[in-house]
Amino acid sequence: MSEKVLNVHIGEVKIAKNGETLKAILGSCVGIGFIWKKKGICGLAHCLLPENPEKSFAISGRYVDQAVASLFALMKIADEDVNDIEVIFVGGGNMTNPDSADNSKLIGGQNLQVAERELNKKGMKIVFTEHGGCQGRKVIIDSSTCNYRVDVIPRLASKGEK
Repeated sequence: MSEKVLNVHIGEVKIAKNGETLKAILGSCVGIGFIWKKKGICGLAHCLLPENPEKSFAISGRYVDQAVASLFALMKIADEDVNDIEVIFVGGGNMTNPDSADNSKLIGGQNLQVAERELNKKGMKIVFTEHGGCQGRKVIIDSSTCNYRVDVIPRLASKGEK
């Protein structure tokens, strides 16, 4: 891992090059990572909510749908480059209601659905996913090697839980 670590906080989108490393800690948020080995550029969005209710061209990771467009803009990805980009997406954990059997009704599940839809719409090649469950995750993407790592962060039970 490089010495320069760029922490990607909630609602942010960042790119890394020249050996920089991207890192995010995710719960119900979704992390969308773009890895462009040919150019040595990586991008990571830390998405809080599924869809922006208002159309916006601002660079932001707050909404999943806006984050995908933001990664395209920041990394200067043209339609003909799509096949060169590898995508990972992680997170979307059930952090608030561990007894819920239907993850699609929770924000993490909704984030995952929109991420998959937006990536498929662009024809992106998803090479890795790790999502759902009742735990958080830490994602790290190293631009010097174009490698990534995802670590599970166990959910701590509150006093009322078993």
